[in-house]
Amino acid sequence: MLESMPMLTKLRPFVCIFLKEASKMFEMYVYTTGEQFYALEMVKVLDPRTVYFSSSVISQADSTQRHQKGLDVVLGPDSAVLILDNTERVWKNHKDNLILMERYHFFASSCHQFGFHCKSLSELKSDESEPDGALATILKVLQQTHSTLFDLVLNQFGRKSGRDAR
Repeated sequence: MLESMPMLTKLRPFVCIFLKEASKMFEMYVYTTGEQFYALEMVKVLDPRTVYFSSSVISQADSTQRHQKGLDVVLGPDSAVLILDNTERVWKNHKDNLILMERYHFFASSCHQFGFHCKSLSELKSDESEPDGALATILKVLQQTHSTLFDLVLNQFGRKSGRDAR
């Protein structure tokens, strides 16, 4: 239960390892179409020691388009940005950068909110597997992508090769 909001939340299995490992490869942002207060509260849960997201929180007020997310508020070229999100429609102009992942429906209220007519993980008395769950799979994709796209590659003239994450 969050102290400052009437909300119950649960961290997805493997999230702590995921954040630690992903932060070794990438500069990370939290980007939400929600309000700043909500974003900061979620960051407190995800990153209580402010190791990963110290000043990298983007909320609805920072966006240049209502109900959309855009890379115009992220530092760096679009060609070097990977997006991990569970909502494709908010990235209308950046689908080529998007790694779409499934939502985490631990609570029944989450299933109902998003129109799923199935039992939640809590109702099934189950949870995602840490080594085989969504975040572990995404981490492997990020590691491979980083290796392929961002490791220093010199071309025949000794210049850094231009790779594009999209």
